[in-house]
Amino acid sequence: MKTAADKVIPEAEDHRVRVAAERRHRMRLRLQDAIVTAYALSPTLQLPSVEDVCAEAGVSRATFYKHFDSVQDAADAIGESMLDEMTVSLEKMITLDQPPIERAAIGIQMFLMRSAVDPAWGSFVSRAFQMRKNADVFSGIDRDLRGALQEKGKEIRNFDAMRSLVLGATLEGIRSVHQTGERRRDYVEELTTTILCALGAAPEDATDLVRKTSIYIRGLALDCLEWWQDPWR
Repeated sequence: MKTAADKVIPEAEDHRVRVAAERRHRMRLRLQDAIVTAYALSPTLQLPSVEDVCAEAGVSRATFYKHFDSVQDAADAIGESMLDEMTVSLEKMITLDQPPIERAAIGIQMFLMRSAVDPAWGSFVSRAFQMRKNADVFSGIDRDLRGALQEKGKEIRNFDAMRSLVLGATLEGIRSVHQTGERRRDYVEELTTTILCALGAAPEDATDLVRKTSIYIRGLALDCLEWWQDPWR
């Protein structure tokens, strides 16, 4: 027969485990925030050293290494977290009722627009893009690419090649925007137009669609995305 003491001990242990897990999570977030802050303050936009991160977070090197093997490891985790957030943002802005090529135009421009207003974000996301571990965002991209190709009747012998072209162009666009720190509307819109043409859209149609979706994003995002800043104002 169990006594009252027998029941209390497991509950106390469970509480301690939860508290410890919450502390670890908060410290990881604190270190990640410190990396983003130190990175944004860097005139060369280079990843900070462990010493810089610890100084920004107010912790010891030992504490840092309890949570991450390196700053690069932490930066990769930050990029994944940012992609998760962007997946949620895209879900708020895109509906399955929209034509696939329109969804593609919205998604590409949102990545580029956010890089224009937040270079640090663009840098970390470009790292995650290279790793391609985020299943949700990339499955959504694949869905829209396949749908756009079918919609435009474009014959493609190798879908992986087309995916590489679109993702590679988008990644290079993110890098270009965040590395220069320039809010280049003409670059963002021309790159998106070129990608849509590769998916089978006629040049005039692609240009019109980019303009239409740019207006759509800038009109809707303010009301449903906490991070939104209009890059063209």
